[in-house]
Amino acid sequence: MLFMGEPSRRDAILDVASRLFAEKGYNNTTTAEIAQEAGVAEGTLYHHFGSKDGIFLTIFDEMVEEYMVGAERLAGEGTNGAGALSSLIRFHFEYLEQNKNRFLVILRDFPNHLATENDGRSAESRNRFRRMTDILSLVLTQGVNDGTLHPSFPIRDTAALLRGILYGTTRHSMLGIIDTPLSRLSRVVEGYCLKALSPPPGGKGTRRKRGTK
Repeated sequence: MLFMGEPSRRDAILDVASRLFAEKGYNNTTTAEIAQEAGVAEGTLYHHFGSKDGIFLTIFDEMVEEYMVGAERLAGEGTNGAGALSSLIRFHFEYLEQNKNRFLVILRDFPNHLATENDGRSAESRNRFRRMTDILSLVLTQGVNDGTLHPSFPIRDTAALLRGILYGTTRHSMLGIIDTPLSRLSRVVEGYCLKALSPPPGGKGTRRKRGTK
């Protein structure tokens, strides 16, 4: 066995686990298999992650955190709300296209009890995912204030709907429920959302406060 430092050993475990989860499924992969293919003792795996659930949550957390950091950066760089929303939608589909295997594992195999149990680690993971509603709310507020977006419903409700559109269409595409590829979905969702949220004729550039709370 080659010597590996702590970061390399940890990364090797995550890389192997991601591949095995994708190939065999979460439930059909054992910690012994992960340890063997990663070239570490099974105890090392438990030292770093505590359990197989811990490995899965780490894969989930790191992917979601990377995604959210990118989304937050784009939201802050937009010159106006509509432009920021377009950038966010394109980023969403491009990022998940580039990380399709990891995201597919999460979609297909996320253990049901991890999505509902109330321990701190699982709750933290769910809260990471919900940050997208906050990001979209900020972009919508910017658009309302600069006159480029005109949601018909309260900001928070509209943000939750947009998040559902993004994640729902992605999920259906990646699981084969619909046959539309992510690259095409990106264009369709962007066009649909911008049209639905565009100011009424003659209202472009006017600021309004409705729906900002």
